Amino acid sequence: MNATTTNHTQFAGLTPATDAPVPTDYIRFAQNSFLTELPGVAFGLITLAYLITSLLALA
Repeated sequence: MNATTTNHTQFAGLTPATDAPVPTDYIRFAQNSFLTELPGVAFGLITLAYLITSLLALA
């Protein structure tokens, strides 16, 4: 009978803590693109809030 053993136990779906997933270039590009758009989104929301409150104050 030929049996093989290993020195460590491995469970399905679990990876060791030392094997951190490395983000691909596509993920890195998407994250960077999202972060560069945040100031524009914030400015747009503040502008819309200002316009809506100004129109409500006129009514």
